Amino acid sequence: MSHVLEKSVTQPSTMRGVIDKSFRQMFENTCQALETLDGKGFAEQSWTRDRKGIWIPGESSEDTIYIDRCLHNGNVFEKVGVNYVAIEGELPSGTSFQQSGALATEVADRITSNKGNRFFATGSSFVIHPHNPMTPTAHVNYRYFQIDNGTKPVYWWLGGGADLTPAYLFQEDAVHFHRIHKEVCDKYDSSYYPRFKKSCDEYFHIPHRGERRGIGGIFFDHLNQGNPQKLLSFVKDCAEAFLPAYMPIVERRKDMPFTEKNRYWQRLVRGRYVEFILSCDRGIRFGLASGMVKQQSVFNCMPPAASWEYDDQPAPGSQEAMLKEVLKNPREWL
Repeated sequence: MSHVLEKSVTQPSTMRGVIDKSFRQMFENTCQALETLDGKGFAEQSWTRDRKGIWIPGESSEDTIYIDRCLHNGNVFEKVGVNYVAIEGELPSGTSFQQSGALATEVADRITSNKGNRFFATGSSFVIHPHNPMTPTAHVNYRYFQIDNGTKPVYWWLGGGADLTPAYLFQEDAVHFHRIHKEVCDKYDSSYYPRFKKSCDEYFHIPHRGERRGIGGIFFDHLNQGNPQKLLSFVKDCAEAFLPAYMPIVERRKDMPFTEKNRYWQRLVRGRYVEFILSCDRGIRFGLASGMVKQQSVFNCMPPAASWEYDDQPAPGSQEAMLKEVLKNPREWL
């Protein structure tokens, strides 16, 4: 199937409705599961836009197009940053999807050269920073983007994924997380998991460190080749796989003993997380440049505390050194 949405397949209005409902359901289900485990609830801020495009805070309603939630200093999680968006409008002047990595060159040139292109975007994103250094940070995000020329859609795609960033590596956790996502991928296409696992390792790479941000998972972008209904089902199943992939790991690790030295190493690992967000992440750059999201929302994913140390080389043979080796040379976990 071409990346241009043809009349013979699912229409964009149907795509929008189905996928938006799926992302909103994932948003609510995941928040509820995290609250249940932690025992503390999320604080929420909802946003709409006025006719001039100015963001207005308000109560959650049918007009809400952006929801931020944050859980601070819970019993299990030190910080969880969450957002859900369902927004449409006209593409800002000068928006470059090519530079953000969102579109192939020929499509980006066609879209940015025309006036009056409109977009619809929806998605849900979670970044989870636990208290216990033995419990890994987790990230999950799935999204749908559609671009119209004023009369018909010219491009649409699905993207997202889920990955782990541990401070201390437990192989059984890595295997479990990857296995759950591979099982979902294999239901649809046996090539998906190896492709998306490789893409995850490549995307969450910090060039100036020569390290990956974590131990990976799956990541994909521009998913629009094939039957749209099947692609929608795949992304929905991926979104639903996150809780069974991550929550058993939290249950295993949240009460493990740790030292202040372990906490300090956790803050160093979080420092790498910050470096990736500020220097490498395409979504952050695009969100800030386009003005499509609240700027404080963009940084809702940041860890609550991070540290940096000059030439922070762990002791040879230590758990910290083992993790660093894996970050430099990604493993095949399955």
